[in-house]
Amino acid sequence: MSLPREVTPSAVRGGAFVFVSGLTAVDPATGEAIRGTTAIETQRILENLKLILAAAGSSLERVVKVNVLVHSMLEAPNMNEIYARFFPEPPPARTVCGARLADGAKVMIECTALAPDDDR
Repeated sequence: MSLPREVTPSAVRGGAFVFVSGLTAVDPATGEAIRGTTAIETQRILENLKLILAAAGSSLERVVKVNVLVHSMLEAPNMNEIYARFFPEPPPARTVCGARLADGAKVMIECTALAPDDDR
């Protein structure tokens, strides 16, 4: 299932990289925000990120840097449990920070991935 363009920020190609801006949890079919536990939101965000990267010709395996914002650093272990399922060893470089997020979101994730190997 692909995400509606009006629902998600697009991935932007910059040279050898694909940049995906901060994602919060949304239902890919409706575009409605999903609010739940940190683990539930992390799962949805990473599933959506996988779709966005695929649409840009990249993949989770090509991610080189991830920035994660969580509403409380006490929730970092809950986020990490899900995150590790999507990024097995060795994972990409990552920064995790606590932050007050808009609209009741518990997690926001952005990343940089290698672009597809082509002549664009």
